[in-house]
Amino acid sequence: MRLLLYSLLGLSFLGAARGEDTVNWEMTPRVAGPGQPFRIQIRVTSESTLHTPKSVAKELKPPRGMALSFSGQAYVSANESILNFSGVAPTTEGVFIIPSFPLRFAARIITVPDMPVHVSRATGYQPEAQARAELQLSERTYYVGELIAGTIQFRNSSNETVVATYGFEAEAEGFAFQIASDRAAPAADNEAGLQTSFELTPIRAGESEISLRGIMLVQTGNRPVFNNAGRDRPFALRRRLTVEHVPERGRPADWSGAIGSFTAESVSISNEKPEVGEPISLRAVLTGTGNLDRIITPELSGGDIWDVLPIVERRRKADEQRIFTYTLVPRLPGKQRTPLIRFSSFDPTTKQFQRLEFAAQEVTVTGNAPAKVDLITADPGAPAAPGTRPIIVSGLATPTPSAGSFLAPSRGPVAPLAASVSFWSLNALALLGLLLTSAVILTGGYLATHPEIIRRWRARRQLDRCLAGATTAQRQADTTRQARWILEGLRTGCAALLGAETAAMTQSDFQRILPAAPRPLLDQLTLTAEGEKFGAKAGPTAALDAAALPLLRDLRRRL
Repeated sequence: MRLLLYSLLGLSFLGAARGEDTVNWEMTPRVAGPGQPFRIQIRVTSESTLHTPKSVAKELKPPRGMALSFSGQAYVSANESILNFSGVAPTTEGVFIIPSFPLRFAARIITVPDMPVHVSRATGYQPEAQARAELQLSERTYYVGELIAGTIQFRNSSNETVVATYGFEAEAEGFAFQIASDRAAPAADNEAGLQTSFELTPIRAGESEISLRGIMLVQTGNRPVFNNAGRDRPFALRRRLTVEHVPERGRPADWSGAIGSFTAESVSISNEKPEVGEPISLRAVLTGTGNLDRIITPELSGGDIWDVLPIVERRRKADEQRIFTYTLVPRLPGKQRTPLIRFSSFDPTTKQFQRLEFAAQEVTVTGNAPAKVDLITADPGAPAAPGTRPIIVSGLATPTPSAGSFLAPSRGPVAPLAASVSFWSLNALALLGLLLTSAVILTGGYLATHPEIIRRWRARRQLDRCLAGATTAQRQADTTRQARWILEGLRTGCAALLGAETAAMTQSDFQRILPAAPRPLLDQLTLTAEGEKFGAKAGPTAALDAAALPLLRDLRRRL
């Protein structure tokens, strides 16, 4: 019966044990040419049910220069599946290792081992026969704040056509990245397929690398796209850029961060014959390529002729324009000229600063100027002119200081306020109260920011109490009480110096504060004071060392 029970337990353990996972992979072709597309199939077998893995794109880290992406999962059974990956080999020969990465299924995590990819020119592969993605970005030095326009051009071949793209990702450390247009119409030449335009803005100087990844949908021959087994193909593009600050030499004082090539296209006014005080609009159009969004609107000075009101502006991005609109109010009639609009920018191609100026517009202002008001000034202390009779106001009662009123009847002559004793007494009391309140607030604030002052003060009081208790116990020859008082004092003082809890102090903490304290003495103190807590055997208590009590005095001096 016992043998049967053991057999049943063994079988149950074997049934509960989980089998090992198996991972096999195969690359097609086994050796790829430089830039040749390839496929990797990973067959996973497990005891658990295999659902679709999560975060495969984030876990997959292909080598530098290789494009690789997860293209789908085919289920052989509930516990066996095939994961398909599509990639493009690097353009250089060698052996490239796809590092190990985890497949995170719903029930468990299965690790895929390292996978080598062999690249050789001996395969005879011709990259011109495949559709490809090219990064079009000029090779030069860029500047912080510049708007960099780049393009990813998808080139068709004689047998393949790029019909769509998706899954576009960008990593650009030190840059602000933005897509301007995605999957634009093909260009005029036959090899050019779709294109994606993007904008980069450097935010710091130095050398940085941008990495662009995605998947293009490829159609082979005249077959429909969704019947083509090799339709999806990843691409990975990298470029290292050098960024500098705009040079300070020759920089105009009114330069406000504009970088690019700009032209003062036109300037116009809404009304050429306004009246005095009638607002008109001054409109200036700036065109060109550059960081139009980062340009600070130029300020205008109207002087004595114009009042310049707040600015309303807008940008037409499709036409690469920046429109400045000013509201002007004329002050004086006659033939006037609008204020000049001056603008400075830095051209990154020529590395020179350029100044732009919008021409002033002639305006005929009608109406009359505001009437001038002559202000009359008089000196009240000047003597009256000869022959002038003074004006006497009659009918007013003669003021009597001691008469009083209904609300405040007079009780005698009114004394000056400065001669009142109560006035100065109340002011002195108010000043004293203000000083005391300020002292309390300052002292409380200082103690709140330095809690160690109160903590050490309390520790000194407790140490004095412990010293007195230990001295009394020593005179009474009570070694146990003496050890307890000394141990309590050591814990209180060390906790205040270390900023810790009193109950957490040990012999090691005592030695951190009192390096000269011998460890055997500290152990003896602890055993004598608290030995009964830990089941120490009862017996005659040995006298403490003469150096035990001075430890508290030394600790008191450190506080």
